[in-house]
Amino acid sequence: MPREFSATRDDVDAIAAWTVIRAARELARRLGDALEPLALTPVEFGVLVQLAAGERLTQADLARAVGVRPQSMTTLVAGLGERGLLDRGDARGRGRRSRVTLTPEGRDLLSRAYPVVRASNAWFGDDAEHLTAILRPIVHDASEPADTVP
Repeated sequence: MPREFSATRDDVDAIAAWTVIRAARELARRLGDALEPLALTPVEFGVLVQLAAGERLTQADLARAVGVRPQSMTTLVAGLGERGLLDRGDARGRGRRSRVTLTPEGRDLLSRAYPVVRASNAWFGDDAEHLTAILRPIVHDASEPADTVP
């Protein structure tokens, strides 16, 4: 016989991980709106900024750093390549480690998008630095995001 379950809104809001997930979805929507005039999505921004901050990365490296499945990265990289924003190199093909780099056009778009994304810190007021410090260990456990952007 199934057990009855009940929870209040306060009970649900007290689950930190679920609240972070809900907040992440809302923040992704807001950031998408902010980046829309540049014809860039938050995930595409993530790819470009990781490439700017890292050395030549593989698609697998990018997938981990941006938090998408490797299969999704193939489509993302192809689309960004078609737009002239990155170069996938010549060594493409099954079993070959293809290194991806930014093109000058990609760097130019990133130079316009980065301040837009950086300005999103204002959404958190004085808590932005503290919030980042709390979340960074979780993100670093899942990927190898870069610490700086040249």
